[in-house]
This record gives sequence, C-alpha cells and structure tokens, in this order.
Amino acid sequence: MREKQLTGIIVQREITPRRIFKSLHKTIYTRDLPIQLNALQKEVRHIAFLKVHKAASTTIQNMMLRFGTERNLTFVIPAVGTIHPNVISISETVTSNNIRPIPLLSTHFDILCLHVLYNRTAFEHILPNDTVYIGTLRDPFEHFISVMYYFPTLFKRFKIFGPRAITDFLEDPEKHDVSLSIDKYSFYTLTKNRMAIEYGFPLELLLNSRARRHDIQRYIEQLDKEFALVIIVEHFDESLVLLKRILKWSTKDILYTRKNVNIYKDKKHINIGEKDRTRYRQLSDIDYMLYRHFYIKLWRQIKMELLFHEEVLYFKTVRKEVEDFCHNFNRNATVLTIPSSEWSVKFEISQGTCDSLVISELDFVTKIKEKQYPRAK
Repeated sequence: MREKQLTGIIVQREITPRRIFKSLHKTIYTRDLPIQLNALQKEVRHIAFLKVHKAASTTIQNMMLRFGTERNLTFVIPAVGTIHPNVISISETVTSNNIRPIPLLSTHFDILCLHVLYNRTAFEHILPNDTVYIGTLRDPFEHFISVMYYFPTLFKRFKIFGPRAITDFLEDPEKHDVSLSIDKYSFYTLTKNRMAIEYGFPLELLLNSRARRHDIQRYIEQLDKEFALVIIVEHFDESLVLLKRILKWSTKDILYTRKNVNIYKDKKHINIGEKDRTRYRQLSDIDYMLYRHFYIKLWRQIKMELLFHEEVLYFKTVRKEVEDFCHNFNRNATVLTIPSSEWSVKFEISQGTCDSLVISELDFVTKIKEKQYPRAK
C-alpha cells in the first residue's frame, strides 16, 4: 500500500480527500467553483442555536463557541448566581432576569447557544435582526433513552430498577414522573415531549396534544419558517455540511469531536421491546410529529444542493484525519495542514485547535464569561 508524507504525519494515500475525489468524479466540472462561491459570500455571524438536551447539542455548541471566540463575537451568558453557569434556563425562555447585560465593550449580542427554551419574540428582543436560527432534533425514543441514562438519578427518583426499568416506566409514566400529572410542572419534565418543550410549544398544546393536532401542526409549520436548519442527529455529517453552506462557513468551522456521548454501558442489562417504543410514541406524540417534519425537510434541503454527497464524503475524511492527529498529538508534528480542495481552502490544525475541539462546555463557557465580564464573579 502506497503512503505519502503529509504535513508531518504519515497518511495512507487511499484515504486522503483528493484521492477519493479523483476516483469519484468521472465528469468534468470546475473543481474550484465551491471555493470561489464561498469567497464571494459573507459568513453568517449572528446565530441563535437552540441547544436541545441530548441531541448532539454540546457538540454543535462547541462549533459555535469556537467560531465566536476566534472572531471576538459576543455571546449571551447566564445571569450571575445561576445554578449552572452554562445553562440559562430549562423551564423558561430568555428574560432580563436570567441573562447578563450586553458587555460594556460590545454593542449587541452575536450568538446565543446555551440551554434555554425557544421563544421567537424573546430571542428577537436580544439578537440582531439578521440572526439565523439553527436547531437540532433526534429520534424521540433514542432521545428518551439517552436522557434517562445521562441523568441516572431519574431511575432512583422514579423508583425503577433492573432490566425492566424502561418498561416499568412506560407502562405507567404518570405514576413515576410527577411532572406529567401536575400542569404547572409540565415544562420541567425530561421524559415526555422534551424536545417540543425546548422548541417552545405552548403549554395548552403539550397538555392536549391529541385534541389539538391542527394547532400543533400549525406551530411546527411556524417553526419551519423561523429555523433555517434543524440538524438531524441520525444524519449528523450531512446536517453539518448543510449548516456550512447555509452559514457560509468553512470546513474548519464545522470540525468536531463528539461531546457528552452516552454509550449506554448498561444497555445490555435492560430490556427494550417494540411495545416500549409504541408506548413512548403515544407518550411523546408531539416530539414524533416535530421530528418527522424536520427529518423530511432536511432531505428536501439536501436534494436542492449540488455535489452534496461528495462534500459529505470529503468532510468525513478530513474530520477523521483531524481527529486522529489530535488524539496522537504528542507523537506527531506540531501542525497538520489540510490542503485546499474543491470544498475548502487550505487550513492548519495546531495544538490550540485540538484543545478547542476537546475542551468541556463548562470550561469553554467560563473562559468566555471571564473575557466578556472580567470584573464579575
């Protein structure tokens, strides 16, 4: 197998991006056209990213934090004294009471990407008029399981244990989760229509989902108009390439290493059957409607793009190359150079880049907070 030296590391020739595209592209076209188009377009810097729990949102948020800090942009930061310094709220939208004011050296906020419930009017009140709205969604049942295992205290709180824990919960969810049976706590539940809650569905729709199907669909259609893109976790790389094109960002801007990944180490010890999935579909019917709508929309958007799947393959290859470099940094050269291609200008990956890819959300947000508000606690 032939190998070549690339910027200080040995890379198998067969997996380099240009090698792949030479074999893929049998037709003749202007190879530098995507780069030329990007050069003529201005990158989007005003962004509202709805950070939905357990929907790859910390991974996406890291891209937003990197992008903003590299350009000295201003982020919306939680108010002083919040329980979690990286969470604005899990039960309400942005208000003057749960966020800090615009920093003295800034004239406006540029990016909102911390946990908070969506409300278009409230978001528009603090963000520029040209803000682009990005969201994320995940298969509802997988989202539910991920939430349960990411917050293991839920098992203790609901008094469900052993291989039948999930089944026991779904057989009588209101018995276990008091938030489902008391109206005023409905925005606190993590187990029923949680994604819909974070997308700001009105309480009356959450409590009467079967009787208000038309109103629910109308709200979803309104979200469709308001969000430029809703990332689908099950098609993550495709979503990110579309994100890159919509925001006119670079390949480097959408690089990632997965954050807060829940592998469900104990999943082999629990029993999950089709009845459980059916019960959960009935319990979280709005989440399923929401997910289905934006799943279909994603592929409609992709269908309109040129040479899209070729760029996805390129991105997967580059991302893996960068990830391998960062994981083996001490044994490699100090800089990895990704050569220019039809999808990207030339860029470099340094130790600083690797550090920013793997830094925890809390540490990253803390650094930004200290920079924006140096005299605050």
